Amino acid sequence: MFKYLSLLILSIGYLISFPLHAQKNIDSAYVNKFIPLPFASYSPETRLMFGGLLIYQFKPQNAGHETRASQILTSAIYTLNKQIMFEVIPVVILRNENWILEGALQYQYFPNNYWGIGPETKKEDVLNLEYRQFNVRQGAFKKLGEGLYFGPTLRWTRISRFEAEALNNSASAMDIPGQEGSNLTGLGISLRWDKRNSITAPTSHHYVDFSAFYYSKFLGSTHPHLQMQLDGRKYFDLKENKKTVLALNARIRITEGTLPFQEYSMIGGWEMMRGYFLGRFRDYNSLQVQAELRQHLFGRFGFAAFMAAGEVWNNQWDISFDNPKYAGGVGIRFNINRDDTNNIRLDYGIGRHDRGFYIKISEAF
Repeated sequence: MFKYLSLLILSIGYLISFPLHAQKNIDSAYVNKFIPLPFASYSPETRLMFGGLLIYQFKPQNAGHETRASQILTSAIYTLNKQIMFEVIPVVILRNENWILEGALQYQYFPNNYWGIGPETKKEDVLNLEYRQFNVRQGAFKKLGEGLYFGPTLRWTRISRFEAEALNNSASAMDIPGQEGSNLTGLGISLRWDKRNSITAPTSHHYVDFSAFYYSKFLGSTHPHLQMQLDGRKYFDLKENKKTVLALNARIRITEGTLPFQEYSMIGGWEMMRGYFLGRFRDYNSLQVQAELRQHLFGRFGFAAFMAAGEVWNNQWDISFDNPKYAGGVGIRFNINRDDTNNIRLDYGIGRHDRGFYIKISEAF
């Protein structure tokens, strides 16, 4: 029942946000734009990804200059790791920014690596996990003040057809939480203070988001637990021309209860701690910080340099930095939309325990 309720909420969000008469927008200077792309991307978790991507950047009917552009991203992806992903990810900002609707509809067949739980897992103890995942998320955030939003989010996710295989002879047998499959339905709340001047390529102001989710047996969750996350981002336009930007980001995630393997707090990936495989280290709690300097070079090209540090741990605030995780790297940017900047980024990150190359759409944060 909750799966279909999630789908209904997601569909309603699309219907009320889609601009049926976009040419009559009050902001007549803004041009709604479809950007179809044959898509190629790369990360250590997927290797080469390719498929089709459609980005629709728009303003809903009667939106003015005070309303930032919205985006709906639709993709169908296949990877050289034999992963399959279908996604629809909208970020819709309604007139006067009174409401922000954010959602996701995702299906994944996603073979992935798993090293166990804790900050001291060994690189050689790696397993390959294969599973199917279906995920639906929809949030609606009401404007309470200038850039301040509050609202509920509903999430439903299911893991099925799970298999595990050792990738080398030294890998030890593990009990993997949730290996029997999992079904989660969670209700959450978010308080967000968003003053960014752009969703896809911010150059000034800040973003702070606190969210809390509870996955209950009453709602059908096989692994009842609580998740809390605080995500803070700050952007400095160093030369006040949007060409030299210092971006800072900190994120802490705390969980408590019974977790399946995919819900543990992880470090790494294409957003934070680039250079670490996403999930190379995971535990109940995680803390990550990063900084990035973004420099416009010429035409549509730019450059970025970044550094990050993070850790995972088990018991509440009993965090140790005996085995610190840190990474740094550089990247190239290419703007695919002159009217409303949206970059393709090529990043190479080197971590203390890992390294990785990434090709992605939009900035990491």
